[in-house]
Order: sequence, then C-alpha cells, then structure tokens
Amino acid sequence: MGKILVLFSGGTLSMAPNTDGVLAPSDNAETILKTVPGLREAADCDFELVCNIDSSNMQPEIWADLAQRIARAYDRYDGFVIAHGTDTMAYTASALSFALGNLGKPVVLTGSQKPLISLATDGINNLINAVRVAQMDLGEVCIVFGTRILQGNRSTKESDTKLNAFRSPIAFPIGEIEIDAYLRGQYTPRHEKKLTLQAAFENRIVVFQLFPGMEPDLIERVLVGNTCKGIVMLGFGPGNIPNGGRSLIGVIEQATAVGIPVLVTTQCSLRRGDMRQYLVGFDAVTAGAISALDMTDEAAITKFMWVLAQTQNPADVKRMMQTNYAGELTLS
Repeated sequence: MGKILVLFSGGTLSMAPNTDGVLAPSDNAETILKTVPGLREAADCDFELVCNIDSSNMQPEIWADLAQRIARAYDRYDGFVIAHGTDTMAYTASALSFALGNLGKPVVLTGSQKPLISLATDGINNLINAVRVAQMDLGEVCIVFGTRILQGNRSTKESDTKLNAFRSPIAFPIGEIEIDAYLRGQYTPRHEKKLTLQAAFENRIVVFQLFPGMEPDLIERVLVGNTCKGIVMLGFGPGNIPNGGRSLIGVIEQATAVGIPVLVTTQCSLRRGDMRQYLVGFDAVTAGAISALDMTDEAAITKFMWVLAQTQNPADVKRMMQTNYAGELTLS
C-alpha cells in the first residue's frame, strides 16, 4: 500500500443537518472522515484538518495553505487526497496546478453529493477511489468523482445532483473508475523533478459576464481608485466583445492604458477562444485584451490571479497567460 496524506477542507462530505434542518459543516468532521469503511484498507493514510467549510467560502489563502502543506510533506508521501466541497472544487484544482510547479505525484480532489452520514452517500466510493488513484502512475492535479478521473484544470462542475458531477469540456478524461481504476489518454506520469512552490494569488480582480445592453460605465467604475488589478470579461462566441452600440472596446483601452490587464474568456463551454475570427473579437485584441484561449473559466480566473501575484507588467501578464504551465490550455 502507498502512503497517502488526506487533507480535509470541508464540503458536503462531512456535513450534517443543523437545527434548521439544512446541511452545514459538522463539528465532528474529522472523526467522520477517519472512520470511512475501507479507507485504511485502501492505503496507509494520514489525515490533516485544514479547514471545515462549505466550499462556497473557499479563499485563496486556503489554496496557499493546501499547496504549502503538500510541499512540506512532498517527500514523505506517495500521493495526496484533498476532501473538498464540489462548488469550488474546479477552482481549487486549477489553482493548485499552478501553485505546484513540476508536480510529479498525484494530487487528487474529491467530495460528494450526499454526506457520509446519508444512507445514499456517494462519498465512501469517491474517497476510496481517490485514494486508489493517488497511488497510481500520475503526476498532476486531478478530480476523481463518480466514474471519472479528470484533469483538474480542465474540469468544471456541471450538476448538483448527478453522481458524475464534473466534466471536462475540452480535454478527454484521463481515466475511468470501473471495477478497477484506469488511466487513459493523455496525462503526466510520475517523475522525480524538484517541486517548485508559487502559492500567491492576487484576488483584487473583477469578473463580468457580458450580456446584450450592458452599460460600459458599470465596468468603467472599477477603474477608479487604483484598487482593481485585473478584469475578466466572459464574452460571446469565441470571445467577442461589443464594438457597436454600447461598445466595450473603449473600456478595454481605458483599462490597459492605466496598466489594468483585461482577460477575455467565453460563455461557450466548448471553446477555442479564437478572438481574431470576427471583427468584434479582433477589435478587442487590438485594444489590448488578452485571450484566455480554450481555458475553462475556473482555470483562466485562477491562473490570472496567480500571474498577477507575480507581475503587473502587461507584456509579461499576456505572455504568462498564454503559456501552458500545467496542461491548462491548448497551444495551436
């Protein structure tokens, strides 16, 4: 059996109904986790309680804490499992993929749709399968949930009821859970490169989902006061930005003129991010916008935060955002 460190950060997995009958973090979460049937038979597991929160309350400081704990324990364990709530799991998986450079061991995030105390819980299988995958020939951050093994920074949550709650809209799954767990397709195997830690994130960014009729001055207001460090626009199609009525091209020009980078992703789940395909996208790029290419929103946003914590230089921000660090984007 491999030696696995299980890091607990909360989520539905260990929740219980409170006095109002709604699910909330349980006071005995760590005990519940340690007594999962079959878990200790699956691997030699150690446990650390990082936090016990609903993942809607996840923060960049916790991403940094998780990354630092993994870095400190890296040489003592064969792999790592993070018990996490589903709502922001794809954000955490993406953030860790950037924070843990040269990762050569599995870091597996999992959780559940039903608490462990529920008769219908999916948490037992998910935890055991995550521990199994954490012992495999894998050297990257992944999400193990239901019957899927997914690349973490290519994943997104698609359902709050299905047992296969996550999907990978661009990249194929890197494995499947059947009677046994299988790795398939493209993935990074284990390796002996030295782990590098860069776990800082700049959270003073704003994200705007564009819609027809959006007033430019709503975005312009965030440029006042020198507190905003970056803007993310969820554009139309491959990253198109209005350039006619209520044009947002001027907003991009204003932001970039004062050193605030503008990242453009798309509202399409199946994405290529070719902003030069249409004039409305081309004009945005000409005005200074940075295309997120085919990254998921979760990967694009967390990577933007990670990059901005390292540099505010516009040229470096663009170069780093369009550099593939952990398999998060496809470079054509």
